[in-house]
Amino acid sequence: MENAPEILKGELPISELGVRSIDQHELEIRLTRPVPYFPDILTNTVSSPVHPTSLTGAGGFAKPGATVSNGPFVLAEFIPGSSLTLRRNPNYWDSTAVAFDEVRYFFVPDENAEYLRFRSGELDVTYSVPEHRFQELRAQAGSGLQYRATLATIYLTLNTNRGPPRGKPGLREALSLAVNREKITESVTGAGQVPAYSLVPDGVWHYTPAYYAWRDQSPGERLARARTLYADAGYSATRPLRLRLLYNENEPVQRVCLAVAAMWKEALGVETELVQMEFNAYLAARADPAQWDVVRVGWTADFNDATTFLDTMTRDSPQNFGRWSNDEYARLMASAAAEEDPARRRDTLQQAESLMLNDYPLLPVYFYVTRRLVSPRVVAPAINPMNRTYSRYFRPAA
Repeated sequence: MENAPEILKGELPISELGVRSIDQHELEIRLTRPVPYFPDILTNTVSSPVHPTSLTGAGGFAKPGATVSNGPFVLAEFIPGSSLTLRRNPNYWDSTAVAFDEVRYFFVPDENAEYLRFRSGELDVTYSVPEHRFQELRAQAGSGLQYRATLATIYLTLNTNRGPPRGKPGLREALSLAVNREKITESVTGAGQVPAYSLVPDGVWHYTPAYYAWRDQSPGERLARARTLYADAGYSATRPLRLRLLYNENEPVQRVCLAVAAMWKEALGVETELVQMEFNAYLAARADPAQWDVVRVGWTADFNDATTFLDTMTRDSPQNFGRWSNDEYARLMASAAAEEDPARRRDTLQQAESLMLNDYPLLPVYFYVTRRLVSPRVVAPAINPMNRTYSRYFRPAA
């Protein structure tokens, strides 16, 4: 956005931001470079308009009866730790198409509690489904289970700044080859997840991921190359690689990390120290590469474009936990950012992803799947790739 960096640095006043109101219904936003996904950003909550006067009068926070909204609903009630109730907004441009007069969201402590409340009839739609329930629900006719892959990747970041992975792309490749993603998604998670052989998931607008060339090889072929690369890096049964794997306290996450460590041990003889931390402690440790050799990471798209994933691996990205750096990658990403032709931009981003993947600063494990249960009392819209659920599109069942 025009002048935004300078305004954030305090070098220009906010009045110089490249935004102006044309009239009561039109807004002009000036950009400094091509941003093909900009319309998608405008649908994100960060772009929601705010009515300053009502917020100021409510102490700077949305309160029932004091919130001005241009959406299909307005805040009617908020009970901290319990529920949030929305009521149909009569001023919404398409208010007559909104089926429900009121929608209530409940705060639940975990997926299991949510599942039990759904089964008891308290909830019409769940946010998720416990992984261990997925297979039985999929086998039950009329269970209300809905699921689809969404734009989110679960992966392991390898520390390229210090420790054994540093300066050894062959060793990092061996670690990736030794992980059987199909076995993890079928036997460890077992809730519809999709094996990942790229950072960018399938389903991203105008983009085909740059998969690993060995994606279609048999497990035996992968293991043979992994063992060769492991030996070339100077490791063996008598001199095993030792790694410290950090992950957050979460039972499904733990199962995946245990499985990865077991695969490394069986295939290569790697000795892995598994370090589980409470979530906030994990976040602090994840930001400090001195505390780990490998760390479990997940990234969900902020908008439907390949750069929401690929930008995380740029040199200065706060999500680049392993401190990976590559001048050619930086050049390609900068070139794509300036490119106006969609096809050339896509090709450049694919080159960047391929270059990054083949230096192995990370190990993609699987793509996330959104799972939910829907009561026969309501008709829900299809799950979209961004996993954005809009209450205005729900309907009572006939």
